[in-house]
Amino acid sequence: MFLLPGKDRTRGGTWRRRLLMAAPAALLASQALVPVGGSVPGLAQARAVEGAAVPAPVTVPAAVTVPARPDYQRLALDTFDEVTRGDFTAVSARFDEALRGQATPEFLAKSWNDYQKAFGRFESHGDPKQVASGNGNVVDVPLHMAKRPGDFRVTFNTEGQIVGLFFLRTGVPVP
Repeated sequence: MFLLPGKDRTRGGTWRRRLLMAAPAALLASQALVPVGGSVPGLAQARAVEGAAVPAPVTVPAAVTVPARPDYQRLALDTFDEVTRGDFTAVSARFDEALRGQATPEFLAKSWNDYQKAFGRFESHGDPKQVASGNGNVVDVPLHMAKRPGDFRVTFNTEGQIVGLFFLRTGVPVP
């Protein structure tokens, strides 16, 4: 905004009063042009007119940190890898408090051994698929077992903790 000295056309005011009233708006507008990450060197500073205080330039943070959502498919594969290595203590450490009280590492080991007796020795797995469910973030991993195919299903809460873990036959619907 440019103000030229001259005859004031407002009732009862002077051009200096108009300048004082416009200075804060001009300053705010100039600060809105500062790029993310800091102030611009050489940015013309507004001068105080008749005792008007001009605030210091505002420094804007370079980036806002947003917590990353867990990669549930990667978590499911990591969990299944621990199962196949027999590291049931590591798997149960991922359980939420409620599941930890229901399923011990020994229980998980017995369940995996029983599953392999029924479906055959584990051979490989397919690509994980995240499935929509009202119960949490569900990931199904298709399993290629020696006798017949199966599924590994794991349900995560929003913090990435396991709230459900299942060794299933293929085709079991997600609740």
